[in-house]
Amino acid sequence: MLRINEIKVSKNFYLKDFECPCCNKVMLHPTLLENLEKLIASGLKIKITSGYRCEKHNKEVRGVPNSKHMKGMACDITCNDIEKAYEMAQKLGFSYVKIDKLKKYIHMEV
Repeated sequence: MLRINEIKVSKNFYLKDFECPCCNKVMLHPTLLENLEKLIASGLKIKITSGYRCEKHNKEVRGVPNSKHMKGMACDITCNDIEKAYEMAQKLGFSYVKIDKLKKYIHMEV
């Protein structure tokens, strides 16, 4: 039986790539998905490490109270070339991009 989150929502992503790890719920803004596809089209290999977060999970990871993760408008990724991904993300129309070189991930919002 196919779970709803196993539905492919774009060339490279399934809903499950964005689901909350504690409740499996998903919210996903179309612009976030489009911009992530553009990152991949530039030759980067990315992995979403944090997509949608329910309120409970957001508190558990100490996310900000009004986190865009809770609206499906943010994600964190790791990448084969984190510096290039950061530069590309800044050019793609994300409203906010932050790199954490120590933890090796990029936070992006639309």
